[in-house]
Amino acid sequence: MTTEPPLGVMPKWIHDERRVEDLAAAIERRIKARLEIPLEWFEEYNNLIKHQVKK
Repeated sequence: MTTEPPLGVMPKWIHDERRVEDLAAAIERRIKARLEIPLEWFEEYNNLIKHQVKK
């Protein structure tokens, strides 16, 4: 009987891509609701995008 190795962690690039999508969706929801958007969301989004472009 063979057992498979335990699952590892999600690769960082996949995590970052999903995080960018989540941030964009959250920002869009806040815009539609006419609510303030935390500055940290923009900063994180911009940092993630900047690092994706460098690859």
